[in-house]
Amino acid sequence: MDVVQDWAAYFLNQNPQAYATYTPYLWQFYNALNTVKSWILPIIDQISHKPDLATIALLLVIVLVSLKILDMLWQTVIFWFKLAKQILFWGGLAGLGLWLWSRGPEGMMQDVQYWQGAWSSEYGYWKEQEKIARLSRQGVNYGAPPQPVQRGWFGR
Repeated sequence: MDVVQDWAAYFLNQNPQAYATYTPYLWQFYNALNTVKSWILPIIDQISHKPDLATIALLLVIVLVSLKILDMLWQTVIFWFKLAKQILFWGGLAGLGLWLWSRGPEGMMQDVQYWQGAWSSEYGYWKEQEKIARLSRQGVNYGAPPQPVQRGWFGR
């Protein structure tokens, strides 16, 4: 903490004539610097004399910086998701337009009807498979001849 005090004193305790002699425009900067110096030096003194306060202040600064970095990462992720969504939307729209352009409205309707038929037949097949699996879990032997019930040691 002594190093911070030494550097703060070095930067804030410059000769006032050094600022005032350069140009009259620096006079406002000099007044603002003196005001900031009068606010910061007591805070630095108090923090350097109470290390618990310095630890809390350092921890607070670390938490704030890490939250700011986390917010920047979140904004980056959101940007890329929005960009991907826009690319998919406009790319799909362009692909749909190219499909319509190359096949024409009648050809596009034929393609849609073909794919609708193919998907509905697949859906029917897998729906039937699911029905068979459900019935076999319930103990119903679906689609096969019934098996005789085994009784006793020798199946009688």
